[in-house]
Amino acid sequence: MTMINPTHEAIESLEAQNKKLLKTQYALEKKVSQLKDFAGIITHDVRGPAHNISKMLEMYESTNDPELKKASMDYLKKISKDLTNNLNELIQILQIHLEKDIPASDCVFEEIIDSVILQLQDVIQQKTARITMDIGVSQIVYPRVYLQSIIYNLLSNSLKYTKINIPPVIHITTYSSEGCTFLSVNDNGLGIDMTKFGHLLFKFQKSFHSGFDSKGIGLYLIKNQIEEQGGAITCSSEPQIGTKFTVRF
Repeated sequence: MTMINPTHEAIESLEAQNKKLLKTQYALEKKVSQLKDFAGIITHDVRGPAHNISKMLEMYESTNDPELKKASMDYLKKISKDLTNNLNELIQILQIHLEKDIPASDCVFEEIIDSVILQLQDVIQQKTARITMDIGVSQIVYPRVYLQSIIYNLLSNSLKYTKINIPPVIHITTYSSEGCTFLSVNDNGLGIDMTKFGHLLFKFQKSFHSGFDSKGIGLYLIKNQIEEQGGAITCSSEPQIGTKFTVRF
């Protein structure tokens, strides 16, 4: 029997094809992961603004005070416009998503933070929350829909897990260190026992406080978004003291 030894050219061709297949597989896995992220953004981040719209409609319908009606309608116009803009951006990205990576653009931190505060205005007023900002880095080139989701989830968590009869105080900071841009969100809320739950913090469908409407999706979602863009997120927290999340972009 004659043994057929593969030629050097044949080996190189097989190796090239294998590399191409691995690259295609990686690209497909990345697309699937990104599409899952978008599904999570749509289902998770839209709930807050939709709830605010519902509350404002209830207020509008339940009062005959012309000033309250006008204030409710003005707020409805603002929040619906903001929500529509966000959804349109998601739709545009999804339309090109199967062919291209998520587009990055110039994002102004203060503009996006103000947009998120508007979406969360109902709970901010209910809890008489005080939100302060120290914007050391004004803008970043980043997928806007991801940055919006990151800030929304971190801020909404700080507003959700608060101590009884103690108004939330939340401080948002952006700064630069060692060539990287950082975002931190620091609060005075319930805090997390990191010894018990630190290793579970960013896991899917994990929550650490009972009695709250939480599906345990937000932190898992934004961790994947941040890491996909080459960044990282860390947390420091103490029970009944507060929590600080830090994002390195």
